[in-house]
Amino acid sequence: MAIDMHDLSRSELVGLLAGDPRLRARLAAGERLRAETPFRYPGRRGPVVVYLTPGPTPAPGPAAEPGAAAPPAVPVRPVRISDGGDVIKSLDEQGMDLAIDMILSKTAFHAVKQAEGGGIAGGQVYLDSTSEAVSADLWRFLQMVAEIIGLRHSKYKDALVQLSRRQDTAPDLIGWEEH
Repeated sequence: MAIDMHDLSRSELVGLLAGDPRLRARLAAGERLRAETPFRYPGRRGPVVVYLTPGPTPAPGPAAEPGAAAPPAVPVRPVRISDGGDVIKSLDEQGMDLAIDMILSKTAFHAVKQAEGGGIAGGQVYLDSTSEAVSADLWRFLQMVAEIIGLRHSKYKDALVQLSRRQDTAPDLIGWEEH
């Protein structure tokens, strides 16, 4: 059984990023959206595509107090923004396997965990949001994806340079130089 995924045009993506209430209402109604962004993965993977799907239901909070503000006219629904698994596949295609390379793995997981609501599950990088906050969180998600893609050029190389410097300047405590 296929799940309906509605493609957004480039102008609708821009509208969502700008906070278009009609698009946020579609997400609040549980609609699943897919949008191709103007950003591209290095290599052959193509454009960065984001998926906006109903997110996990948060744990119930305390009951509303009498006299509290009325709930919003459009219900607020959890929304999960994800990459469909393309970020990790892109790294693999560039010869950077998170399962094997511990420096890259720790750096990528650190980048994801720095974003509130961010995580990696089922091979997908995601950011949990709500239909109300999705516009700002979509920007944060794209920034997180760009940072992970950038590992190939910056942090990963910096980590290797630092590791190399430590090997050159640190005393041989393990006895590796003798073998």
